[in-house]
Amino acid sequence: MKYFGIVTLVSVLASAAAPCSHAHAAEARATNKTVEQFGGCFVDAQDRAALPWSYVPQSRGGTFSNLGAKSARPPYFLAVLDRGSTRSVRLEPANASASIDPRVVRAVDQCI
Repeated sequence: MKYFGIVTLVSVLASAAAPCSHAHAAEARATNKTVEQFGGCFVDAQDRAALPWSYVPQSRGGTFSNLGAKSARPPYFLAVLDRGSTRSVRLEPANASASIDPRVVRAVDQCI
């Protein structure tokens, strides 16, 4: 059962990280902050707002999300990828027809 949950999570994250062609696709933004600096700022903002979050590390960055949290509406994916001298930050809803909580958008804007 535990293995199935990991496979499902990885499948969902891989789907979310794949390029998408729908009109609601998020625009990637750049920051000069390290992944750790941006992530620390984002986590602090989420904690201050009492919003759920999780982080799945990757080899050169990782993905934040609130997917699966009982109180999380609407779910989002926030990919932070190391691109050498800058980091690419991409925030998008888990469901293309949903909007993103303005508090999450504000946290990303403040941390970039």
